[in-house]
Amino acid sequence: MAEDIAEEEKEEKGTSTIMVIVFLLVAALLAGGSGFAAGKVLFAPMIVSGEADAPVAADAAETEADDAHASAGEGDAHGQDATSGVRGPDYSKLKVIALDPITTNIGSPADVWVRMELSMAVDAGEDGEGPDEATLEAVHADLLAYMRTTRLQALSMPSGFQHLVTDLEARAAMRTEGAVKRIFVKALLLE
Repeated sequence: MAEDIAEEEKEEKGTSTIMVIVFLLVAALLAGGSGFAAGKVLFAPMIVSGEADAPVAADAAETEADDAHASAGEGDAHGQDATSGVRGPDYSKLKVIALDPITTNIGSPADVWVRMELSMAVDAGEDGEGPDEATLEAVHADLLAYMRTTRLQALSMPSGFQHLVTDLEARAAMRTEGAVKRIFVKALLLE
């Protein structure tokens, strides 16, 4: 009788192990199939619905429109100049002006001094001169005032320098009514 019970337990253990393996295989197949189906439905709807050629036709129409603008001498939709191939402003038409060095203490902590050497790329305008001397002095004073409000913590962050340059460009562009296109930081020393 003890032998019969031992044999029944072995049979139950054997069948339960096989059942677990079968269950895991079925669950894996179901999960893989549902993932595949969800990927097909969510991430590739154009291929399933037969609209795969629609974006190609739209790109071709956009390219033809860009070519028409280029032949008329205009820039494309992305701000690229048709004649120079440069994105954004055409830097060949800009004049680079060096500013006097800025030396001041920053806002926080007040015992830290900064020295900056800057240059500006300005739109030369129709006369080719660029902004007058009074405007350049106003830009210099504005950038000096901005540096007096800067905090050392802002400059020590990874993107702090880029934010500083962006803020300087925005202030200079406001002061010159958009004539300043870029600010170049040649030197930045903190002491």
